[in-house]
Amino acid sequence: MILVNMKKFILCLMLLPALFTSCYKDEGNYDYKELNEITVDTVGVKTSFVIDQYDSLVIEPKINFSLSALPETALSYRWIMYSDAWGKDDTETTELSTERNLNVQITAPASATPYAVRLYITNKNDGSSYEMKYTVTVQPSVVSGILALHQDADGVDFDYIATAGAVMIDKNKHMRNVVSSILDRKLSGNAAAVSAVRVNYTTLINRVYVATDEEFMQLSGYDFAYECDINELFYDIPSRLQLSKVKREGQTPYCTILVNDGSVYNINNQASQKWSNTFSDPLRPSSDLGERIVVSPYYYIPDANFPMASAIFYDELGKRFVRLPKTFYETEEIVSFDPQVSTAFDVNNVGKDLIWLGKGYNNHAFAVMTDGSSRELYRADFNKAETIYDEDGSPEYNEELNDLALRIYDLTSLTDIEKAKFYDLGLYATQLMYATDRDIYVVSISGSNVRCEKINRDFPEGEEITALMIWNPDMNIMRSLETTRGKYLYVATWNGEEGKIYEFKIARNTGRMDNDIPDEFGKVDAAAPVNVFDGMGKITDLCIKLQGKDNFDN
Repeated sequence: MILVNMKKFILCLMLLPALFTSCYKDEGNYDYKELNEITVDTVGVKTSFVIDQYDSLVIEPKINFSLSALPETALSYRWIMYSDAWGKDDTETTELSTERNLNVQITAPASATPYAVRLYITNKNDGSSYEMKYTVTVQPSVVSGILALHQDADGVDFDYIATAGAVMIDKNKHMRNVVSSILDRKLSGNAAAVSAVRVNYTTLINRVYVATDEEFMQLSGYDFAYECDINELFYDIPSRLQLSKVKREGQTPYCTILVNDGSVYNINNQASQKWSNTFSDPLRPSSDLGERIVVSPYYYIPDANFPMASAIFYDELGKRFVRLPKTFYETEEIVSFDPQVSTAFDVNNVGKDLIWLGKGYNNHAFAVMTDGSSRELYRADFNKAETIYDEDGSPEYNEELNDLALRIYDLTSLTDIEKAKFYDLGLYATQLMYATDRDIYVVSISGSNVRCEKINRDFPEGEEITALMIWNPDMNIMRSLETTRGKYLYVATWNGEEGKIYEFKIARNTGRMDNDIPDEFGKVDAAAPVNVFDGMGKITDLCIKLQGKDNFDN
């Protein structure tokens, strides 16, 4: 048996050369043409990339040919992108480009898992192809910064800007037309407001709201991804949209506040689901306020721990301050303040028209008021706890709630105050800033002494101011920005064709221009802008957007 098997094995070995000779000869029966093979040179060339989300990915491949170079007309290109996670392949792809060189904005979500970017090159003459794989890691792009709402003939959008000085990053970031990059369209209607809401407390919230008089939209504050629109933001969509900024501030921020067309809406996360996106129905006035109130779009949120109110509003109809009580339960009412003993003024009966309201030095509320001809600055301390505790730790009523008004400052004689259109407040001194179409003034207040000075150099001819904001990030959210807080001023202008944002450095104790950065010739010009960002539509609103990468500072 062994001998027979051995004979079979030897016979097979003898037949092998004949078999190979037959295949080789058979190949000779065909007309073979040498292929002009395509390759991408990778020697000393970067094939792995780390970029921020929404940045542009630029790859310029160096293409080689085994025979002779082919003209561009003989080649076609296809760039695709997909997750390089285990179990994923190029069947779930995003088409990037059909150009030879890749230069596209990457909107894919930030991820610890890299993405694969593949280039397919096809020789149209013979159908042969080559593919090259690159690895791309997308990291979060949205750190702290500002949002600028703007409008042009195509619609409403916003830009995101973060500067090296204010945010303490390596280089400036400028993300243009965020809504368009997410939705492939701009918002319709007239621009109303852009807001950013960030909470580090029990309920972690990070949202961006964009509003026009036709649309209202919520985006993620982490990466600006779309989350929901007006259909989910209201139980019943208001018949008319006149939306204010959305706010949620303070040490114990349970309420997200919105004013629309004179009515207050809120999301109370102590009473509703923690992750609810939907604002309440309009809050009605308590019986002592009468049947109707019309609140201003400007409002104040206290910073005290467990304050007497979630928010303070101004009733334009009754010409008085009103409040949304601090409550852990769902409330449907706006109420008055307790009877007052202050001699400065009565918050329950101011009797003036509100022009603007904000939070300033010592967390006091500052309101610019008028009777039609005068201009006054009303100051009140709404930052009061509802309950205090005695020496034994027993709770008792805080009698300071009866004495909220502090002072009235007469602004009537200040330069161009009657032309003022935009206001903001310093937080490191009793200091008001206002702007006309062309000029910016800072008001210094010491006791009863009120004076102002112009702080800006004239803007280029034809440019008018359209928005103004001091860089005052909330320390409850981003303590790490305390070193830059109050040191930057953002001014938006419009020349009829282009919107710009000027970033100025200011002294936070005085509000005066304070650019200490030498120019290319080594000269320091305190009034020169640190940065100028252009190419936008008409800018109508600015807001501060705080980072949402982790739960707290980072």
